[in-house]
Amino acid sequence: MSAPADAPVREDLLHLTPEALTHAANAGLVKRAMRELAGGDRPELDVDAQGLLQASFKDGTVCRWPRAVALPDVRCSCGAPGICRHRLIAALAYGQAVHESASAPADAPASDTPRAPIAGPRPVHEADETTLVALLPPAVLKHAQALRDHGLTIELRPRGHGGDGGGGGAGSGHGGEPCDTARLPSATVRFWAGAGLEAARCDCIRATACEHVALGLWAFREAHAQGLSGAATVRLASTSAASVARAPFEALAAALLRHGAVGGASALAQPLSLARSASGDAAWLLGVLDELEAWSDAYLRRSARYDAADGADLLAELGLRVAGGARPGRAGDAWGTGQPGEVELDRVRLTCLGARTRRDGAARRTSLVMADLDTGTRLLLRHDWSVPEDRLDTEAAVRGSERLAPGLLLSTLGHGQLLSRQARRLPDGSLRLARHRSDRNQPLPQTADWQSLRMPLRADSVAALRRERALHPHPDLTPRHAARRFVIFSPADWGDPFYDAHEQTVATVLRDADGAPLLARRAHERHAPQALEAIAQALSPQAAPRHVAGMLRWRAGLPELEIWAIAGDSGLTVPDLAAREGPALAALPLGHVPQVEAHGGGALGGDGPGAVRALIATLLHHGRSQLPPSWRGEARALQRRIGVAGWRALAEALEILLTALDEPDEPATGSAGAALLRLLTLLRLHEDAAELELGGLDDAGDLDGE
Repeated sequence: MSAPADAPVREDLLHLTPEALTHAANAGLVKRAMRELAGGDRPELDVDAQGLLQASFKDGTVCRWPRAVALPDVRCSCGAPGICRHRLIAALAYGQAVHESASAPADAPASDTPRAPIAGPRPVHEADETTLVALLPPAVLKHAQALRDHGLTIELRPRGHGGDGGGGGAGSGHGGEPCDTARLPSATVRFWAGAGLEAARCDCIRATACEHVALGLWAFREAHAQGLSGAATVRLASTSAASVARAPFEALAAALLRHGAVGGASALAQPLSLARSASGDAAWLLGVLDELEAWSDAYLRRSARYDAADGADLLAELGLRVAGGARPGRAGDAWGTGQPGEVELDRVRLTCLGARTRRDGAARRTSLVMADLDTGTRLLLRHDWSVPEDRLDTEAAVRGSERLAPGLLLSTLGHGQLLSRQARRLPDGSLRLARHRSDRNQPLPQTADWQSLRMPLRADSVAALRRERALHPHPDLTPRHAARRFVIFSPADWGDPFYDAHEQTVATVLRDADGAPLLARRAHERHAPQALEAIAQALSPQAAPRHVAGMLRWRAGLPELEIWAIAGDSGLTVPDLAAREGPALAALPLGHVPQVEAHGGGALGGDGPGAVRALIATLLHHGRSQLPPSWRGEARALQRRIGVAGWRALAEALEILLTALDEPDEPATGSAGAALLRLLTLLRLHEDAAELELGGLDDAGDLDGE
């Protein structure tokens, strides 16, 4: 490499590693560039005083790479459309040349000391506004400012964070994050060169120089201003006032109190419509309302998916979001105002981490959790299908022929990878594939080697899971995510699996290197009869399991994972897509799955948030007019017991609701609806606190929005 003595070092190119280039191009092209470079196809490199890199190849091809120019915009004389191998070779060769020069002995004859190593990239927050303005088109920058004005929360993970698989500091474990990373509700940005914004790469269709790069930069600046380090969530506060009328939501709660789920959809049609109108463009509020309507409809259809307690949970989330979003700067997080409807993704490489199928009569819904390996982002792909009544005995064959898109079988993707173009990401992390052409989705096999994945996807300690949960103490005040609770756990000790005949469940207690336990379990379901057999085989010592993936919940401080997939030396096992038969399940010893109180209780003997939740679920199912005769007496007795036990605020909120229900005109006037939302909001805060093992909360007054 030749250059003037004062030629600057191109820091923005030094950090274009093969991993970074794979994010910008594709794995095959990067591997080819690496092979050709190793084989001697090394260009002549020259850097002028202005930092312009010129790479001249033996075949006459010339790449000219000015400063502050992203990889797709580099000029190359080869004429290839898109990113070519010459640009990749130029970036790799330049990085090798500079690092070799830095590690070579100094020219001074009296010194054998190597030169100082090349410094790492400057932190993202040091990028100045001039660079941002020069990089982003004015319309894109204006759009970024509009999104910031709505207010949103961005999850930041600095370079090196998560090296232990669960949130360790820089340089720990397996290397941590390869670069500073910003995770937005609708996109993920990798800042490969730190403050060199031209090297930042986003998974949206623009890929570089997009609004998400600006939002990520502003979030890193805010984190630096607050003195935050390590993984953190940063809120870009709204500069404009936001308001949502509470009366329509209270009226909806009152209608549910009056009619219950048994009252039918017609009784909720008008209150739901008014609540939707009051929500405006608040994506998260609209999402909760849609789920409430689906919950009510599920009862009318006598759906297997109906659970009265789900109605209480949805109203609790609605109450918390309505109240929390009224606080300054929280509308974007709690309400979802200003969220884009869909974001078109660039070419993405997705790996399936597990799948789960739910049954509702003849209907099936399969959810697949997909990971974008370039950004470490998890997405949820849903597929609805059905099994005719006369083919229930051959459901596995029906599932085997089911297509997610032209040329893409459900069973193939469930065990493999996907190269996808023109896919779309919804604000809640849901994924929609292009379905009009078969060449938009290319399935590939996977080795199920998930060791390189980092948090928030994979953890190898319970402490890491606790730290991750603590990052979001109140999930219902943050953007909704369809796969928020999905995680991969890599234990140090695989306990012996057992079968609980009473629960019809296969379970095992896994332990991390510190001996902390995690309960992994899966119950039998009629539509997936081979699932438990597949799990028993995958957990056997002969299969050499390494990772288990699924939905995580906390029960009395114990992490519990519903098994969606198991990865090991024998490959990937997805129980819901399995068709195995064998003796492994019958050979398991009998055992007993530990029963713990889901929402606290402990010394209360079951009286506490869990008991209140069950009480309200009964109320929402039957409605005020059709309550069992014993309900009011049981409610009053529970109110007295939880008050004596120390749950004072919860007892007072329940007393207010019971008093309102006893009024002759209630809940028609709406005050009972307000009392219900307040009670459920407080209940949800208690549940969050129990998961975090922080103890109870005494008051929800700061969320009243008054």
